[in-house]
Amino acid sequence: MNHESPRCQCIRSCRFAPLKGEAFCAMHMNQCPREAPLSGSEPAYEPDRWNKFKEIRVTHNCYSYAMNVIDSKQIEGCQKDPECNVLFHQPGFGYKKFNDTDPKTCPNMISRFMGDNSTIVPSAFELKCPKGSSKIALIVDEDQDYHYLRQDSSGYFSQKSGSLPVTNLDAKGHKIFDVELANHDFKNGKKSRLNYDRFCGYFCVPRNRPLYMKSGGYRYTKRAKKSKA
Repeated sequence: MNHESPRCQCIRSCRFAPLKGEAFCAMHMNQCPREAPLSGSEPAYEPDRWNKFKEIRVTHNCYSYAMNVIDSKQIEGCQKDPECNVLFHQPGFGYKKFNDTDPKTCPNMISRFMGDNSTIVPSAFELKCPKGSSKIALIVDEDQDYHYLRQDSSGYFSQKSGSLPVTNLDAKGHKIFDVELANHDFKNGKKSRLNYDRFCGYFCVPRNRPLYMKSGGYRYTKRAKKSKA
């Protein structure tokens, strides 16, 4: 899925480099034959809503963000703990908690989060989600971690890695048009060893009804750095 050098995300066959900070090369910047159509229920890209307050930023992860859930219980837990050491939301109610050796495969992760909310349905990049729902994407580094991204009302995707701030850029600093063609290789020496090199698919998540979310497992404080809470 990932490539050593950033490339245009318009179509798979395009090998040109994207413009700085953009998802497309010069040829496709103003005209791309593909799109991920909007349902009208996509959340707005509002990074300050997630980044401004520590009680929200450090207690909500990629899963919370993709589901567009800010949980008051997470915030209260942080306010009661001087170190704000609160377990993240994790998919898979009824499954055993994750540990360092559990594989984060596509089938494993899909069964977990779709089992929690049966109203989530598989989709595809060029399919429009049903009214009242919007698109998320799942990628994994099977040995390390899973990661969710969501499509915003802009048509682009954004993400939140663990307790890190929300961003609308991929690992190489480019906007995310197609998650499958974006770059998710966060390896950076000792600071990070994550490379989300498996694309698991697109899914439609309801935005007009409550979603089941449960905290537990491991708390990912930084990319590739795990600590039990």
